[in-house]
Amino acid sequence: MSPEQCPPGTLACLVEIARAAEARTKSTAFHSEKVARVAHGVAKALGKPKKTMERLLLMGRLHNIGLVATRDSVLLKTAKLTPREFEHIREHTRLGATLLAAIPQLADVAEVCRSHHERWDGSGYPDGLAGEAIPVPARLIAVADMYCAMISERPHRDSLPRPVAAEIIEEERNRLLCPECVDGFLTWYDKTDGRIDLF
Repeated sequence: MSPEQCPPGTLACLVEIARAAEARTKSTAFHSEKVARVAHGVAKALGKPKKTMERLLLMGRLHNIGLVATRDSVLLKTAKLTPREFEHIREHTRLGATLLAAIPQLADVAEVCRSHHERWDGSGYPDGLAGEAIPVPARLIAVADMYCAMISERPHRDSLPRPVAAEIIEEERNRLLCPECVDGFLTWYDKTDGRIDLF
């Protein structure tokens, strides 16, 4: 079995766990599926191989699996999070990576779980990675994740219109987000108007 192969039953189970973790709130239900679709589109816009695009679908679907351990009292909170609550929710990156690290064939996916909140300027978490030290798939998932979060309603804020979210993504080019990945996102956005077809 190659490093990229994993029993289909195992993958299906993990994806369902990730979906269940997000389905606790209406606003986050299907978030990871949306991220997966956007990441796939951005990779296609960047001319990535089909194999890479397919792997990004899995990475997108599993990137937030660590939320399974996030308390409802934090995930559903509408008021501003306390510093302790914020630290608790940030732990989903480490927890997701630890969960998937037990499966050697998913080492690259575990890396994305850990690093998708790292930022180009080094201001992200959990490791404060910057620039090219951030794994490429994690940089790409970060762009898709940020866009999908902004266009979705959350317990503490309203959703943003797609054009506004796209403008923010462009503004974060070379600051919070990888410039190449932002360029790919903008190409995808121009072709799709930023719409995500789930079903």
